[in-house]
Amino acid sequence: MDVHPAPVARPGTRALLRATKYDGTAHWIQPFHVVSDDGNLLVASYRARTPIYTSRGEFRSPYDSLVYFWRDRWYNVFRLSRPGCPLALWYCNVTTPPTYDGQQIGYIDLDLDVTVRPNGCIELLDQDEFEVHQKLYGYPRDVIDRAESAARELRCLARSGSFPFSEG
Repeated sequence: MDVHPAPVARPGTRALLRATKYDGTAHWIQPFHVVSDDGNLLVASYRARTPIYTSRGEFRSPYDSLVYFWRDRWYNVFRLSRPGCPLALWYCNVTTPPTYDGQQIGYIDLDLDVTVRPNGCIELLDQDEFEVHQKLYGYPRDVIDRAESAARELRCLARSGSFPFSEG
Protein backbone atom coordinates (compact mmCIF):
# COMPACT_ATOMS: atom_id res chain seq x y z
CA MET A 1 0.00 0.00 0.00
CA ASP A 2 1.42 3.36 -1.07
CA VAL A 3 0.63 5.97 1.62
CA HIS A 4 1.48 9.61 1.01
CA PRO A 5 1.45 12.04 3.94
CA ALA A 6 -0.90 14.98 3.66
CA PRO A 7 0.84 18.11 2.37
CA VAL A 8 1.93 20.70 4.91
CA ALA A 9 1.30 24.32 3.91
CA ARG A 10 4.28 26.65 3.69
CA PRO A 11 3.99 29.97 5.58
CA GLY A 12 3.28 32.86 3.23
CA THR A 13 1.58 30.73 0.58
CA ARG A 14 -1.99 31.24 -0.50
CA ALA A 15 -4.71 28.71 0.22
CA LEU A 16 -8.29 28.77 -0.96
CA LEU A 17 -11.00 27.59 1.43
CA ARG A 18 -13.77 25.62 -0.29
CA ALA A 19 -16.52 24.73 2.16
CA THR A 20 -19.55 22.73 1.06
CA LYS A 21 -22.81 21.63 2.57
CA TYR A 22 -23.34 17.91 3.24
CA ASP A 23 -24.79 17.30 -0.23
CA GLY A 24 -21.66 18.77 -1.88
CA THR A 25 -23.12 22.13 -2.91
CA ALA A 26 -20.77 25.10 -2.61
CA HIS A 27 -21.22 27.05 0.60
CA TRP A 28 -18.18 29.30 1.09
CA ILE A 29 -15.04 30.15 -0.93
CA GLN A 30 -12.48 32.36 0.76
CA PRO A 31 -8.80 33.17 0.07
CA PHE A 32 -6.25 32.90 2.88
CA HIS A 33 -2.53 33.32 3.45
CA VAL A 34 -0.89 30.54 5.43
CA VAL A 35 0.67 31.71 8.69
CA SER A 36 1.86 28.31 9.94
CA ASP A 37 1.18 24.59 9.62
CA ASP A 38 2.58 21.89 11.92
CA GLY A 39 0.83 19.06 10.07
CA ASN A 40 -2.21 19.13 12.35
CA LEU A 41 -2.96 22.80 13.06
CA LEU A 42 -3.00 24.99 9.96
CA VAL A 43 -3.23 28.70 10.83
CA ALA A 44 -4.24 31.12 8.09
CA SER A 45 -5.07 34.80 7.82
CA TYR A 46 -7.59 36.84 5.85
CA ARG A 47 -7.58 40.60 5.33
CA ALA A 48 -10.77 42.60 5.81
CA ARG A 49 -12.72 43.54 2.68
CA THR A 50 -11.24 40.76 0.52
CA PRO A 51 -14.10 39.16 -1.46
CA ILE A 52 -15.62 35.98 -0.05
CA TYR A 53 -18.00 34.01 -2.26
CA THR A 54 -20.93 32.43 -0.46
CA SER A 55 -24.04 30.54 -1.47
CA ARG A 56 -25.86 33.86 -0.96
CA GLY A 57 -23.48 35.92 -3.12
CA GLU A 58 -20.30 37.92 -2.61
CA PHE A 59 -19.52 39.11 0.88
CA ARG A 60 -16.73 41.36 2.21
CA SER A 61 -16.06 40.90 5.90
CA PRO A 62 -15.11 44.01 7.88
CA TYR A 63 -12.81 41.82 9.99
CA ASP A 64 -9.23 40.74 9.70
CA SER A 65 -9.19 37.04 10.58
CA LEU A 66 -6.73 34.62 12.05
CA VAL A 67 -8.16 31.15 11.47
CA TYR A 68 -7.31 27.86 13.17
CA PHE A 69 -7.94 24.66 11.19
CA TRP A 70 -7.17 21.46 13.11
CA ARG A 71 -7.03 18.41 10.87
CA ASP A 72 -8.32 16.17 13.68
CA ARG A 73 -11.18 18.33 15.00
CA TRP A 74 -14.75 18.83 13.89
CA TYR A 75 -14.55 22.64 14.03
CA ASN A 76 -12.48 25.66 13.11
CA VAL A 77 -12.09 28.99 14.87
CA PHE A 78 -11.97 32.45 13.29
CA ARG A 79 -10.39 35.14 15.51
CA LEU A 80 -11.97 38.36 14.21
CA SER A 81 -10.80 41.93 14.71
CA ARG A 82 -11.39 45.15 12.83
CA PRO A 83 -8.24 46.52 11.20
CA GLY A 84 -6.24 48.43 13.80
CA CYS A 85 -8.62 47.44 16.62
CA PRO A 86 -8.55 44.79 19.32
CA LEU A 87 -10.31 41.44 19.20
CA ALA A 88 -14.03 41.65 18.35
CA LEU A 89 -15.00 37.98 18.71
CA TRP A 90 -14.21 34.39 17.87
CA TYR A 91 -16.54 32.76 15.34
CA CYS A 92 -16.45 28.97 15.43
CA ASN A 93 -17.81 26.74 12.68
CA VAL A 94 -18.76 23.14 13.37
CA THR A 95 -17.51 21.19 10.34
CA THR A 96 -15.96 17.92 9.29
CA PRO A 97 -12.19 17.84 9.83
CA PRO A 98 -10.55 19.84 7.04
CA THR A 99 -8.46 18.50 4.21
CA TYR A 100 -5.57 20.32 2.58
CA ASP A 101 -4.30 19.27 -0.85
CA GLY A 102 -1.45 21.73 -1.24
CA GLN A 103 -3.66 24.53 -2.54
CA GLN A 104 -7.14 24.21 -1.05
CA ILE A 105 -8.59 23.76 2.41
CA GLY A 106 -11.87 21.86 2.27
CA TYR A 107 -14.53 20.83 4.76
CA ILE A 108 -18.26 20.19 5.06
CA ASP A 109 -20.14 22.85 7.03
CA LEU A 110 -22.43 21.20 9.59
CA ASP A 111 -24.49 24.30 10.35
CA LEU A 112 -23.83 24.75 14.07
CA ASP A 113 -21.77 27.80 15.01
CA VAL A 114 -20.49 29.13 18.31
CA THR A 115 -19.60 32.77 18.96
CA VAL A 116 -17.35 33.79 21.82
CA ARG A 117 -16.97 37.42 22.81
CA PRO A 118 -14.05 38.86 24.78
CA ASN A 119 -16.46 39.64 27.65
CA GLY A 120 -17.09 35.90 28.07
CA CYS A 121 -20.48 35.72 26.31
CA ILE A 122 -20.78 32.36 24.51
CA GLU A 123 -23.64 31.66 22.12
CA LEU A 124 -24.64 28.56 20.15
CA LEU A 125 -26.12 29.51 16.76
CA ASP A 126 -28.09 27.83 13.98
CA GLN A 127 -29.54 24.89 15.91
CA ASP A 128 -32.69 25.18 13.79
CA GLU A 129 -30.68 24.95 10.56
CA PHE A 130 -28.80 21.94 11.97
CA GLU A 131 -32.09 20.15 12.72
CA VAL A 132 -33.54 20.91 9.27
CA HIS A 133 -30.37 19.76 7.48
CA GLN A 134 -30.18 16.53 9.48
CA LYS A 135 -33.38 15.48 7.71
CA LEU A 136 -32.79 17.23 4.37
CA TYR A 137 -29.27 15.86 3.85
CA GLY A 138 -29.67 12.65 5.85
CA TYR A 139 -26.83 13.23 8.31
CA PRO A 140 -25.73 9.87 9.71
CA ARG A 141 -26.03 9.46 13.50
CA ASP A 142 -22.24 9.61 13.98
CA VAL A 143 -22.06 12.96 12.12
CA ILE A 144 -24.83 14.39 14.32
CA ASP A 145 -23.08 13.14 17.46
CA ARG A 146 -19.69 14.52 16.37
CA ALA A 147 -21.20 17.92 15.49
CA GLU A 148 -22.97 18.18 18.85
CA SER A 149 -19.81 17.08 20.65
CA ALA A 150 -17.74 19.68 18.75
CA ALA A 151 -20.14 22.46 19.79
CA ARG A 152 -19.86 21.32 23.44
CA GLU A 153 -16.06 21.17 23.20
CA LEU A 154 -15.87 24.70 21.79
CA ARG A 155 -18.03 26.08 24.60
CA CYS A 156 -15.93 24.24 27.20
CA LEU A 157 -12.65 25.55 25.73
CA ALA A 158 -14.07 29.08 25.68
CA ARG A 159 -15.34 28.89 29.28
CA SER A 160 -11.94 27.70 30.50
CA GLY A 161 -10.03 30.29 28.45
CA SER A 162 -8.06 27.57 26.69
CA PHE A 163 -6.30 28.04 23.34
CA PRO A 164 -7.30 29.65 21.04
CA PHE A 165 -9.61 31.60 23.36
CA SER A 166 -6.64 32.50 25.56
CA GLU A 167 -5.33 34.70 22.75
CA GLY A 168 -6.91 38.05 23.63
